[in-house]
Amino acid sequence: MRKRNEAQLLLASSVFSNTREGIMISDANNRIIEINDAFTRITGYSREEVIGKNPNLLKSGHQGRDFYIAMWNSLMQKGYWSGEIWNRRKSGEVYAEMLTVSVVRDATGQLVHHVGVFADISMLKEHEREIERIAHFDALTSLPNRKMLRAKAERALGDAQRDQTPLAVLFINIDRFKQFNDARGHVAGDELLRELARHGLRRRGID
Repeated sequence: MRKRNEAQLLLASSVFSNTREGIMISDANNRIIEINDAFTRITGYSREEVIGKNPNLLKSGHQGRDFYIAMWNSLMQKGYWSGEIWNRRKSGEVYAEMLTVSVVRDATGQLVHHVGVFADISMLKEHEREIERIAHFDALTSLPNRKMLRAKAERALGDAQRDQTPLAVLFINIDRFKQFNDARGHVAGDELLRELARHGLRRRGID
């Protein structure tokens, strides 16, 4: 029985040390008492820098008070909370993580620990943003594409109909662009479009 318990403890220690997810354990007063190596790799904080500290040292400011109230209500009522959260690394960089926090109670039901397990999903969020950009912006000029134009036009038409207000659409054409493209080539034509787009963005105060 003793050897079995020792083997289980060794296994738990190995999983804690080698998992790619960051792990943070805090006490009943929400003071950090242990972290794993992945915590340091993801956040940049060493064990010595966080032991005894409140986990809010990672707080980015991207979530408001209501967000944390809902989190703690879930912990108290369900014993766990899981979701996306934006935190801040030691370097100051804000990053996204998928976090699960669980409550650990003793045999009498008394809260003794919180265990947070999290994964850095910054690359996933960046990939989502890139897909969103490709779906709504022209790859050559970075201007809104037809899909976004249609969505904005439908929304504007709906607002105009609801509020009984006039609506105007301005269409800008590039004179003799086909002739320029044929004479100078597609590379020059593409550069002209990019330059016109950059000029237009600057005029609008976007760039």
